[in-house]
Amino acid sequence: MSRDVSVVIVAYNSAALLPACLAAIPPECPVVVVDNASPDDSALVALAARPGARVIRAERNLGFGPGANAGFAEVVTEFGLLLNADASLEPGAVAGLVAAARRYPGGAMFAPEIIAPDGRMQFGHDLPFRRLRGPVVEPSGDACCWYVGGSAMFLRMSAFRALGGFDPGIFLYFEDDDLCLRMRAAGHALIHVEGARVRHEGGASSAPSETLNWWKAFHQGWSRLHLEAKHHGQAAAWRLALSEAPGLGLKALFRRQDPRREKWSGRAAGMRAWITGRKATEIALGRRRQGPSGT
Repeated sequence: MSRDVSVVIVAYNSAALLPACLAAIPPECPVVVVDNASPDDSALVALAARPGARVIRAERNLGFGPGANAGFAEVVTEFGLLLNADASLEPGAVAGLVAAARRYPGGAMFAPEIIAPDGRMQFGHDLPFRRLRGPVVEPSGDACCWYVGGSAMFLRMSAFRALGGFDPGIFLYFEDDDLCLRMRAAGHALIHVEGARVRHEGGASSAPSETLNWWKAFHQGWSRLHLEAKHHGQAAAWRLALSEAPGLGLKALFRRQDPRREKWSGRAAGMRAWITGRKATEIALGRRRQGPSGT
């Protein structure tokens, strides 16, 4: 069963995490590691930890979704598993996901049970545009779901390719939400699979830094407006931008001692970049201008 699955990992500054991640992947699974121009030794570490892996060394940081697309372009198996570098498969996880895909031929995306370090299940989140709102309820048994997160996303490759993969315009964040929305619009089911378990550290795929955290917040702001415009129209995106960006900028400017200041500053800057028509994939992790809410 595992021979029907290729695992794709997008790495950026992930050298400390890749050995454990790669060691947990069944030996018969083809593995593709996309190194997003990491300043550390991610590519060399991946080759040492998994000598048979296909390691793609990008000349620049492509972003998460475009990096995943580059990895999946190398996949020839029926299924693909997108796996974060800070995630680790438990024994039987891949076989369980393949078995579920065979049981549910109408499913195109499958979510394993994502287990946090404290032992609790990380069951995704609600999608931004779901009409029937309500609490996200942890499933019991296999269950249809609204969202499959990018930390461990099992894909039927024929459906993924038919939709063109991840949105190439999104550098980081909400690329998984966008794919879920497009999969459901195309009539495919998203299914949470009981018993297929993945351990996930969460937020640890790249070595942390203040600058990187700011850029993550920047792309959260930009991608949220991109998603709104794509699925609800430009007017809706402008309404969202005008309702949130000024307040974020003001909080970043005046609450200088608040630990959330960097996040507010980054998100406000990302929203302003979207408003002015700048492309996230061209900005990437570009040089940050000095100031509490600058780009």
